[in-house]
Amino acid sequence: MKARSDMPQTKKRKPRRRKDARPAEILAAGIKEFAQFGFERARLDRIAEVAGISKGTIYLYYTSKEALFLAAVEEHIITVMAENETVLEDFEGTTSEMLTRLLRSVYDRFIEGEAQTLFHILVTEGSRIPTIVSSYHDMTIKRGSVLLRRILERGLTRGEVADTAILDNPHVLIAPVIFFALHSMMFSDIETLDFDRYFEAHVELVLNGVVIQKI
Repeated sequence: MKARSDMPQTKKRKPRRRKDARPAEILAAGIKEFAQFGFERARLDRIAEVAGISKGTIYLYYTSKEALFLAAVEEHIITVMAENETVLEDFEGTTSEMLTRLLRSVYDRFIEGEAQTLFHILVTEGSRIPTIVSSYHDMTIKRGSVLLRRILERGLTRGEVADTAILDNPHVLIAPVIFFALHSMMFSDIETLDFDRYFEAHVELVLNGVVIQKI
């Protein structure tokens, strides 16, 4: 009888990774690469290495580095608007409640983490990647303005919103979010903003600016 050490060993198979998990893994690796190197210096071969795949596999899901970046925008920023668009369809609360909900979800997703990384790249490298900036504008600024206008027009119909210039320029309601993000990127070592108080001030500014106060 053969000694145990002489017996043929069965080669263990590596667990096969699900194909449907790969896009998320590629996106995660892409975000890390963009955060460390920016957009222009980011390389697909490094992204592939981190994701544990070949560089060619990336092209099965994303046609270019630009497509990968915009997919990250879709994943980490656009989902906020999509969620709020869905909520608005059957929302029975007041305009104040809907606007407060929207602002909270934007801050929760936009101020920290991956969305912050993407925004930072657009601010610092925007002049060198105009096609991406244009796509980002269509995907976020335009779509967000449409959502805000829908909320305000709904409020106007319900007698909850005043008919002011804000209805023609709804994106001004989100402007304080951009300031908070820029301040966090540029001045956090000089001055720290109290998030809770800042958010409270933003909500007060928005509601006092557009919502009709009932007497």
